[in-house]
Amino acid sequence: MPLAIGDSLPPELRPQLDDALEIVCNEFDGLDPHQQYHNAFSRVLRPDPLGRVLMMGTDQRDLFVPLLRRAVREYLPAEGHIFDFGAGDGQTFAYIADAVPAGTTVSIEEPNPGYLTAYQAFLESRPHLRQGVAVRSGIDELGRRPPEGADLPEQASIDLALGLHMIYFAADVADSLCTMLRFVKPGGALFSVVTDEATAYGGSVLRAFIDSGGDTGDNAGHVAAIDERRRLLGPEAEGGGGLPATLRTRGISVDVESVRQPSRMYGHSLADLLAIANIGVLVNVPGTQKFESAAKVLRDRPGEVGLRVETEGPRAGMWSVVQPQWVTQVRRR
Repeated sequence: MPLAIGDSLPPELRPQLDDALEIVCNEFDGLDPHQQYHNAFSRVLRPDPLGRVLMMGTDQRDLFVPLLRRAVREYLPAEGHIFDFGAGDGQTFAYIADAVPAGTTVSIEEPNPGYLTAYQAFLESRPHLRQGVAVRSGIDELGRRPPEGADLPEQASIDLALGLHMIYFAADVADSLCTMLRFVKPGGALFSVVTDEATAYGGSVLRAFIDSGGDTGDNAGHVAAIDERRRLLGPEAEGGGGLPATLRTRGISVDVESVRQPSRMYGHSLADLLAIANIGVLVNVPGTQKFESAAKVLRDRPGEVGLRVETEGPRAGMWSVVQPQWVTQVRRR
């Protein structure tokens, strides 16, 4: 059984946490938000050299990739079309590429030019896939005013849209979901994955940061967005189920299936756990106060975030915290 820390960090571990905070602050101080994000994500997406798990830093992909493979089988015909929104560098898509039928066109939207280039290079290395549109854009920009000269897929032409851990960066959750679904054809689907930040480590750190006087630029809006993501993408039993009615007012009819997965974040050290607090809204906040907030959560409320040491399996010896996610399939009628 994993070794749970309890409701407060034992005194003998507090110097270790203080050292971890100093290490992370020294690493991140002076970096711009993009560099900070890259450093944090390098911990989350650390590959397992022995191939025991998809990623050493999280089991989120281990849990949702099988469901995504099922969605590929269900919704993607031969020579179909995928549109990956907030696509990143293609590392996640790489885990399902072998399951995608030959002749499938893959279009991508991603604001980071480096990630966009890396994703395109990956697609070039897979001769059974066709490169579609590659749009350098955020989801908000795509909905309001597509980039000039962008040759976007036609509305209602996509078989399967992907929104994998990207909706946090949308200014308006409902608007962004509507933008993605307008590209999906009747009978096609949007496959979304999002963290339940109301109960996750990342959400606890965000609230601690705000409570300590930190400024995200829109504190109230970011806290409200946590509830809005639950309302639209969470299961009905958890206060969700509101997406069909919201989209109906915008002329889109859908059927929604949402499941909760009890995923976690892992780190080889407490410094890793502090660093990965920087993968959500706080990535856009400069400075190191956010890491001090993360340390406060681990020190004063470890039980709230399920802090524990793994004792079994491929991540034995690693620290971990809760980061549950919802996997939501939105089928357009």
